[in-house]
Amino acid sequence: MAQHLLSYFELAKNIGGLKCQIRLAILTRISSTVAKGLPDTTENIEKFEKAIIEIKKEFNLAKTI
Repeated sequence: MAQHLLSYFELAKNIGGLKCQIRLAILTRISSTVAKGLPDTTENIEKFEKAIIEIKKEFNLAKTI
């Protein structure tokens, strides 16, 4: 249960640490604690995928400024 969702928080951590994990929670409106209890539904996975794409864009933009 929620293994896939939790992997997105680990990915966010690898991208930019705690700041990116917080941004992921803000974009998805789901904290890592709540994600632990949620099912890995298609809808939830899509929400996290879109958030990770946005985080990657923001992080890359921030690195070039």
